[in-house]
Amino acid sequence: MKNQVLMYSIFIVMLSAALFTAGCTSLSHDGAKITPTPLPPSVQTAVPSGTPTPSTCGFTTCHGSDLACGTNAPRICTEEYRTGDKCRQYARCDTSGGSCTLVTDNPKYTNCKACAEHCAIQAGADSLAAVSCEEKC
Repeated sequence: MKNQVLMYSIFIVMLSAALFTAGCTSLSHDGAKITPTPLPPSVQTAVPSGTPTPSTCGFTTCHGSDLACGTNAPRICTEEYRTGDKCRQYARCDTSGGSCTLVTDNPKYTNCKACAEHCAIQAGADSLAAVSCEEKC
């Protein structure tokens, strides 16, 4: 036990000496004084209050293919999967016209939504069958 304490103490002294010798405790390696460069203050750009920003415009629902866009998009959604979730990748919300609008001009969205709705009707109450069917859409 006495040997362990002695070895530990020697190790700490040697490590401290190595760090000091290597210059890890100095401000710079070449002896020059380091002067921090000040950063310019951040300037927030004014956004007209009536124009939705891309960060606030989003889908107002978390699941399914019945989509709507608005500035009240949820920040957190559940991780459950519902029929129609696969189709959401083909739609988007857009703010280029000054308002938050749903864009579903991709034919993949229209085809996917029709297929997912067909799967849901065909599967009835069996949600696993609906999801399995939707995988093929």
